[in-house]
Amino acid sequence: MAESPALKRKCEEKEEENGSAASQNEEPAPGNFPLAELSVMKVLRESAREKTIFLHGRVNGASGDKADAVVILEKIPFQEENITELLKKHTGLQLQVSNDIYSTYHLFLPPELNEIKTTVVYPATEKHLQKYLSRSVYLIQETGEDYKTITLPFIESQSISIQWVYNILEKKAEADRIVYENPDPIDGFVLIPDFKWNQKQLE
Repeated sequence: MAESPALKRKCEEKEEENGSAASQNEEPAPGNFPLAELSVMKVLRESAREKTIFLHGRVNGASGDKADAVVILEKIPFQEENITELLKKHTGLQLQVSNDIYSTYHLFLPPELNEIKTTVVYPATEKHLQKYLSRSVYLIQETGEDYKTITLPFIESQSISIQWVYNILEKKAEADRIVYENPDPIDGFVLIPDFKWNQKQLE
C-alpha cells in the first residue's frame, strides 16, 4: 500500500535532518547558507499538490570550489490566528478569472505573512541528489461498474451548480482560455485549463 502524503513527508523530513547532520560532519558550513549565491542546476522534483519544489544547486566556496546543495522550498500551512491580519494587510488583489459565482484572484502579501519553509542539505552528495529525484507514481483504474455504483451516485448527491460549465460551452465566460475546441454536435468537447493550475508548471 502506498504511503499517505503526510506520512511520506514526515519520513522525508526525518531523513532530511539525518542527511543534513551527515553532510555537516563531512564538511561543516559555517554561518548562514548563502542562498543568494546558489546557482540552480536542476529541479529534482516538484509537487503542486504539496506546494513543494526540490532544487539541485551549486554554491561557490571561499576557496573557489563548487559544492552541491539540495534546497527544498515549501509553502507553509495557513495559521488560523493570522488570517485576519493576512486579509487586512494584503498589498494587492488581482482578478484572474470570473465565471458565474466563481472567481480566482492573485493575493499579494507582505513578506512577514508570506513565509516559505526552506530546507537545505549542504554540502550534498550524489546520494542526496538521487534521493530527491522524481519518483514513480501509480494509477488506480476504475471499472465502469465502479463508476456507476460509487462515483456517479456521489457526484449526483452533491447538488453543486454546474452553470459554470454551460458558461464555458456557450462562451459566456473564459472564452479566451479555451485551448482546443471540437465543435462536433455529438462527440465535441472544449479543453480549458483547470483553475488550480497556474499555467506555468508543465508537469
